[in-house]
Amino acid sequence: MITGTVFLAYQIYPLTQSQEKIHLVVHLNPNQDTITQKLKAEGLIRSITIYNLLINQLYQSQTIQPAGYFIEKRANIFEVMNILYNHPSEKWIVIAPGLRKEQIAERFANKFNWGREEVEGFLANSQEGYLFPDTYLINLDATGKEAAKKLTDNFNEKVKTGVYPQALKKNIRLETVVKIASLIQRESGTSEDKKLISGIIWNRLNIDMALQIDATIQYSMGSSASWWPQVKGEDLKIDSPYNTYLIVGLPPTPIASPSLESLEAAVEPQETSCLFYLHDKYMKIHCSQTYEEHLENIRRFLN
Repeated sequence: MITGTVFLAYQIYPLTQSQEKIHLVVHLNPNQDTITQKLKAEGLIRSITIYNLLINQLYQSQTIQPAGYFIEKRANIFEVMNILYNHPSEKWIVIAPGLRKEQIAERFANKFNWGREEVEGFLANSQEGYLFPDTYLINLDATGKEAAKKLTDNFNEKVKTGVYPQALKKNIRLETVVKIASLIQRESGTSEDKKLISGIIWNRLNIDMALQIDATIQYSMGSSASWWPQVKGEDLKIDSPYNTYLIVGLPPTPIASPSLESLEAAVEPQETSCLFYLHDKYMKIHCSQTYEEHLENIRRFLN
């Protein structure tokens, strides 16, 4: 006859002595029951019922955090629980579109407790505009250089099948596409107005008209105190290659990391006769063909 003690010991004991490691990924907004089902399916626990009883006793209201975990198949149930509740090997980080590379470095530093060396390594191996905004699962011990490579590789992967071939077809350099996309990203109020803004930017470039985009001035003025400071009237005269009020053409580099949608808009602009645009307080875009019409839009929608 099997006693209760023997039965419990059997449930706790690992299913195998294999040193194989299971990579268990817990996604954002995880369902705890789904995680338990994964543990059973991967052969890391014998009984969901026993596992849940032990969890309720040992970890009570704690939950397993979204992360990546490596667990040897020979681990017993207590070792499995300890890894899941205390020792992730990877963490998720979400990089939103429209951030400059210093902001992205700050987010990594906060998430992974980077020191100055890793931040500098990230920045030294980053190219503005080419760090693709996305959700990433990153090793806890990843260096700044490795993190920058992961974001850059993702950018290359995302553009190679759509944006890049389309740019080649239209004889547009990828560098130009990324610059314009970064301007679109910072200037657009909604997804719907990206292609219209792209069309207006291209219209201005085609007639050698200054772009007059505040975001480029913000980029030149940005610091850790405020990466995107408010632009005042006197700022429109600052001496900077990023001052698109004084210098005709695109800025020397992109000014932020654009989304795939902004990159696509840069190579597929909306046909328009507009040269000016603004957003009202509801973030609805209004464009105009002449400066006089633009002044009227300012009076109607911003005053």
